[in-house]
Parts: sequence; structure tokens; C-alpha cells
Amino acid sequence: MNFRHICTAAMVAKHDLQTAHEALEAGPETQNLRVVFVRHIILEIANIADLATISKGLYKEHRKLGDLHKPISKALEFFKYIRNVYVGHLVPDLTDKTFEWMPQANMVVGGTETDDGIILSWFALETAINTYADDDGHKIFESDTDLSYPPDLERFLNFLGETAIQALAYATQLIEASGNSFDLPDMKADMIELAMKAGDTDFKFLRKGKR
Repeated sequence: MNFRHICTAAMVAKHDLQTAHEALEAGPETQNLRVVFVRHIILEIANIADLATISKGLYKEHRKLGDLHKPISKALEFFKYIRNVYVGHLVPDLTDKTFEWMPQANMVVGGTETDDGIILSWFALETAINTYADDDGHKIFESDTDLSYPPDLERFLNFLGETAIQALAYATQLIEASGNSFDLPDMKADMIELAMKAGDTDFKFLRKGKR
């Protein structure tokens, strides 16, 4: 495991998740900001889910980390799915299903006003939530989600908020566990050598999964 990477990524995800969650809890001034914060919270929960997948080797020596992961594992997978089809990449299948499920989307598609985009984004989120299902039905909620129906909206936002809080606790513990698993240079004794190496840095296009 690349402990330095895990620690760094966990720190970034924790910061962004905490900031977005606090902003949403404070009550954004506009619905537009509310949607943006919701999307960013989903993104960072999913990023923490990715880290959980590659960090399981730490659980043996850090039992608390495993204990924090177990109760939110299903929620992490749910938001990872939402990230993959809606936030990170709005996939064509989701677009098609959105217009099937929400035919009123045809009334705003092609519009250039900010509110048109927010409406479509909200429709796509609702559709993505409902597609997280198998032959036995919805995998997280017990019924279809209609975000314009206050009880359904509250159910989703409560689930999002609870998962965010638990993911923050997990990320905090992950930072501590991974941060103690690699050595740091002596910034006083090694600074000249590190500076020389920095000067020789050769930048190349980065590809996912490759060094």
C-alpha cells in the first residue's frame, strides 16, 4: 500500500467534505449553491469510499478503522455509484433514464439560464438514486425517491448528512493510521538534497493507475 498517497488523499477528501457539509448545514443562500454542495459532498464521500477499498490492509493493526468502516460500507458504495454515474461522469444511460423518468426535463433542456442546468441536475440526481436497484428492488431506500416530495427529500438529505459525518470520522482515523505507516524526511538535514531533486523534476502527463 502507498501509505503516503492514502494519507494525502484522505486529508484532501476530509477537508473538502467537511467544508461542503458545514456549508450545506449552514443553509446556502440559493438552491443553486445547495445543489453544488450536495454534489461535492457526494464526490468526497465517494473518494473516501475509494480509499476504504485500498486501505483494508490497515484494519488488522488499526481495529478502530475497521470498526468505523463496517457500518457505513453500504452507504459508501451507494455514493460511489452516484459519483460514477452522476457527479464525476454524467453517463448517457443516466441521461436517457432521466428523460424517461422525468419527461418534464424536456421543458428545460437546451436552456442557457443557470436555473435550467440546476433543474436538470436535480432531475438526474433523483434518477440516479432510483437506479441504484436490483431485481429485488431499491438497495438503499424502501421506495422510489421523489425529491420534490418533502419526506423523500428529507430522507435523502438525512442519509447524506449521516454518511458524511461517519465518513469524516473514518477519514480522520485513516489519516492517523496511514500517517504513522511511512517515514518522513528530516526537513532540516535533508533539505538541500530534496531541493536539488525538486529542481530535476521531470513533468509528464499522468495516466490513471500508472506512475
